[in-house]
Amino acid sequence: MERFKEIDWNPALEDIIDDVFIRDERLERESAMYRIMRDDFTDPFEDIEQDYANVNMELIQKFLSEDPLTDTEQEEEQKIDDKQKNRKKKNVDIDSKQNQDKRPYLPGIRKLPFNFPKRSCLTKVQQNMCLRVLLKLSNNKQKELSKEEQSEMESYIELKDKIFEEQKEFLNFAKSKWNDSFNWPIKYERFIISKWNTKMKKFQKLPRYYVEFKNISLSMQQINSTFKKSIEIKFISCLHKLGSFSKMMWPKLDRPSMLNVNPVILFNKYQCVTHNKVTHYFRLPVSDDTYCENLAMETKADFVISSSGLKCLLNTDLYYLNSWIIPIVIKSHNGKNVVYIDKRIPSSLATIPQKNTWVYKYILRHCFADANNEMFKEKMQHTTEDKPEKAAVHSDIDNTDLECSAEFNDYLKIYEEDLYSTDAEKSEKLGDSANDNETNDTKTNVMYKLFTIGPTESLNYEVGKHDVKTYQMLVRTKMDGIEVLPNRKSQYVMLTPKMEHQLGLGAEAVTFEEVSHQWASLIFRPETSLARVRIAADTSEIIQIEKHTTTSLSNEMRRLYNVKIENSLSILHNIIEGLSSLSSGRYIMRHVPQRGPFAYVYKQVEEPGKNVFDLHTVCQSAIFQTVPRTPWPLIDTILTTPVIRHFKKMPAMFNAYQSFSGQPKKRQKKIDFTESAPRRSLRLKEVKNEK
Repeated sequence: MERFKEIDWNPALEDIIDDVFIRDERLERESAMYRIMRDDFTDPFEDIEQDYANVNMELIQKFLSEDPLTDTEQEEEQKIDDKQKNRKKKNVDIDSKQNQDKRPYLPGIRKLPFNFPKRSCLTKVQQNMCLRVLLKLSNNKQKELSKEEQSEMESYIELKDKIFEEQKEFLNFAKSKWNDSFNWPIKYERFIISKWNTKMKKFQKLPRYYVEFKNISLSMQQINSTFKKSIEIKFISCLHKLGSFSKMMWPKLDRPSMLNVNPVILFNKYQCVTHNKVTHYFRLPVSDDTYCENLAMETKADFVISSSGLKCLLNTDLYYLNSWIIPIVIKSHNGKNVVYIDKRIPSSLATIPQKNTWVYKYILRHCFADANNEMFKEKMQHTTEDKPEKAAVHSDIDNTDLECSAEFNDYLKIYEEDLYSTDAEKSEKLGDSANDNETNDTKTNVMYKLFTIGPTESLNYEVGKHDVKTYQMLVRTKMDGIEVLPNRKSQYVMLTPKMEHQLGLGAEAVTFEEVSHQWASLIFRPETSLARVRIAADTSEIIQIEKHTTTSLSNEMRRLYNVKIENSLSILHNIIEGLSSLSSGRYIMRHVPQRGPFAYVYKQVEEPGKNVFDLHTVCQSAIFQTVPRTPWPLIDTILTTPVIRHFKKMPAMFNAYQSFSGQPKKRQKKIDFTESAPRRSLRLKEVKNEK
């Protein structure tokens, strides 16, 4: 009986992830059937008669023959039994509550519907050690390493080749499991389409006809072949501020935090307005903003642009696959031409993650920066009648055939109860009451900042034929909010969403376009940090919030794509130089991937004709379409998630063996039942015959 109590009926979590209930070593250690087939089994009931040899049967019969208890005695006996049961139940509840408190909530925990093809080449101890080194390296705070940390760092370097090879194999496996035709849900698609249509109507008011005038190179190789450009920007001053700034409210993430907002709020707070309804000039394009015009004349700026235009011009990827059209206005102020670059015309084609990223920018702004936000203050409650219906929506979490350990089941139970407690259906309904006060409570802000863009002080170039000029840039930016730091100082914050579709495999790497846009947002917003919020695409759950600076984003671009993002400033300088020679008038600048790394400048003409570009035809015929197939998002081999950190495993690697010897234990060969030992009953029969 004691041996039976000592059996561990809960498999390890590592076995659950790989859909393995009993490992070979555990089978060898605890399986009676295994020992029978190996002829190494001892019958536990062989000496059962000796266990009852000292039992006093006469005393038992005496108790059985006694008179039954009276009613009073039975009541007292029942009270004692009830007290004991209540005490046991209370102790069980306390233990259960303590166990639940000890078990932290893990955002984004998932069970995979498939098994990994192999085990990791590293043991669990080695993966844990490598993870500690990885977290130490990713920590921005520079601290001296202890002797133990130095030893772990050396071990990590020795294992780096093995880690690289396994991560490469892991990524190939993850890509093979990606279904590019799967239709992920698009969040609040009506809001996206409405906002896109309103934006397109604005561009239909622009002049219609244009003819190609000149081209500007977007290639670093071609720019450097003429003369070397090492460009930097310098912040001069903030010329003007308007509006107020909201204080950021971060969720604690100790329970599910879901981004479900009533669409009516989004329509009221973030709807686009036409030019006729605009009362604030900063809502107009920079070419129509009177603040921009007045400040440009005062500072004698050469170039005026908004942060949206900068994101487009600085997003020059390696293959120039992004196409865009940007309106340009050249104005003459006191005999000096000033270039105004407006926002780009919205693209008519986007993937599902790109559409979700667009709408979640507004959802994050509402949830984190709204002073009247109640999303993370109120406790999410739900009735049990709604849970089955909710569970059907998230069938990817519930409908799996994998057997789970008690620990993993408890995690998922707590996760799903809180997950389905959100009232998503109510937030989806467009009620008649539309919170009209939300528009008035929305805090708006705008800043006008002056920069210079030109050669670095250490730049060596040939003087004479090609001189690199320094230009003054007037940049109009907005802020999402202000964060109060632990030292009680305030810092500007920009919010950006990152969609997650493969949480069971790890965190997805940011795309080239995403990190380029984020870097462009910060480089022209001094003393500002970027909060990247990772969001589960299927449930709208917040997984984690990462803080970034221009340095960390630059390192991320170099690590993921081997690109020095600072080189894009040379391309921006080349664009400014190419546009500064134009005369006053209206233009558009267009990039088409099929025509190579060039931006083509078109000048406005009055009448249609041969080789004339019709802008209205493009805007009127465009429909905001969804790309039918979503490319596989790369898994980040460095970034960790709460689940990865909790289970102490390396990102983008297979599950490790639990080996105490420091080396992966080899699997036992499968038993051939045709050549195994005869059954025990036959062996006993043979022994009796011999006797």
